[in-house]
Amino acid sequence: MDWVLSGFTKYPLRSKGVGVAFVDGTPHLITPPALFNTVGHHKRLITGYLELMLQLSKTFGDQIPDVEFIVTTGDEPSTLLHHYANGSDPERLPAVLRFCKSDRSHADILVPDVHFHMRNFTSNLLSHADDFTSEWPWEKKQPVLFGRFSPYKRAVSMRAPELFRSGKNGKNICKTAGPDLWFCDVRKHFIWEWARGANRSGLPVDVAQQPKRDMSYHASNKWLLHLDGQTCSSRLEQLLVLGSLVLKEESGYRAFFHHLIKPHEHYLPFWKTSPEEAADAINWAKENDGKASEMAAAAQAVAKRYLHNKAIMCYWLTLLQEMSKLQRYRTGPDAGDRKYPTWVPVADYMDKEGREELAKHHMSAMEFWT
Repeated sequence: MDWVLSGFTKYPLRSKGVGVAFVDGTPHLITPPALFNTVGHHKRLITGYLELMLQLSKTFGDQIPDVEFIVTTGDEPSTLLHHYANGSDPERLPAVLRFCKSDRSHADILVPDVHFHMRNFTSNLLSHADDFTSEWPWEKKQPVLFGRFSPYKRAVSMRAPELFRSGKNGKNICKTAGPDLWFCDVRKHFIWEWARGANRSGLPVDVAQQPKRDMSYHASNKWLLHLDGQTCSSRLEQLLVLGSLVLKEESGYRAFFHHLIKPHEHYLPFWKTSPEEAADAINWAKENDGKASEMAAAAQAVAKRYLHNKAIMCYWLTLLQEMSKLQRYRTGPDAGDRKYPTWVPVADYMDKEGREELAKHHMSAMEFWT
């Protein structure tokens, strides 16, 4: 961990995250809290994760083993296998936790996005799954592909070429953004070039940036479009709740629960190579309405079983228990295996500064084991 923390303030981590160590079930900061004031809006995300660490401690206590790690808030995965002998030396892979990665190119360890708690996903959306189904049974839904998107650019490492995107008719939609980074206009291209053309050809498509629509309106459509954003988009878990068929872009990025949803069982995949695949998906859904309904119900069932607060916190507990088995040294300054320039109980930081940060961003009512 020493060599990982030595580069914490530099690219690619750039202080966007926090080092945490659990000892006797109690979480401690192992990166300087002063760094939180250097990362803009990431401070609120970091503070959200720290509140989660406290809630894990309160819920599970000494079931949490002694273990330490970095949990990051940046969008782009940082642990490129290219930099670690393509993963052939697992002892050198850092314990960096993140909400999104590509399995082919990244060794980041997947954890649930803190937005599950910041937005109270369970009570605000998931608990209403049956209400969406009652309000919009399948036969009442409109046969339209619907989606609303902010025009984020996709961040793609040149060391992860499987994430590169090509547009309609093979158009290059990616531009160099740094020495080893592309920005790809995935959403803009789909909205302004593919969707407009699809409408002109007679396909039932309503995909745009505006006007925004609430989740009930989303649920009124049979087919819902998912496009990832800068990396993984948290919109996917929202769409799975609504009882509609999700057409999911196969971006190459993966979140912690994606292995639970299977193509053609829980969603229709498209854009493995080009956005034109959306037309084939729409036509399949039109011709296989009964199967589409079954897939939508199966996706909703996965969300209800695995994406509620208790399931998410159990995922964290299991992950920390498994990580501790792989750690090759003892955690904490009293163990004497390494030095800790920063060792601050998370509870002390939250009392001193963190709770004010949560209140400032209307995050004081985050829900956890509920």
